[in-house]
Order: sequence, then structure tokens, then C-alpha cells
Amino acid sequence: MKRIRQFAAVAAAGLVAAPRLFAQGCAMCYATAQAQDARAARHLDYAILALLIPSVSLFAGVFIAALRRSMRDAEDELPLEAAEPRPARTPPAARRAFSPES
Repeated sequence: MKRIRQFAAVAAAGLVAAPRLFAQGCAMCYATAQAQDARAARHLDYAILALLIPSVSLFAGVFIAALRRSMRDAEDELPLEAAEPRPARTPPAARRAFSPES
């Protein structure tokens, strides 16, 4: 319960401080973007995309990893009658060593 209260306090402080934090750079960024010509504005758009791609990729990767982990954990919680047996995994080197083509 203590952790929930701490998290709620930090979240509330962040929400209260957020408008002040975002307001510090907005006017300057807007004025800089408006003062540029079309070519510079296009390059600014490319820069924004270049900064957006890694963060979205990282978020998607963490989200997919968490989703796979939760699905695997849910599968492990199935009763023994409902769970399908998993086949034993053979390392690739062992598969090559014992393959009939050799």
C-alpha cells in the first residue's frame, strides 16, 4: 500500500509540474520553426522523425517482450491436463551431427 501511495504522489507531482515544464521551450521552438524557410522546415520534420523512430521501436520492443512473457506465464499456469507437452529442443549442432544425410 505504501508503494501505491508513493507512486500516486510522484504521478500527481509530475502532472502538476508538466505544464510548466512543457511551457519552457514551446515559444522558442515555435518561433524558430516559423522563422525557417520551407527547406529548413522539411529538415526539421525529418529530424523529428529520426528522433521518433528509435523511441517508438524501443517502446514496441519492450511491449512485445512483456506481452510474450505474460502469454508464456499464462500458458505455464494451465492445469496439467490442458497443457500440451512441449517437444524437447535439440541444439542445431546435434541435429547436423545426427542427421540421416551425413
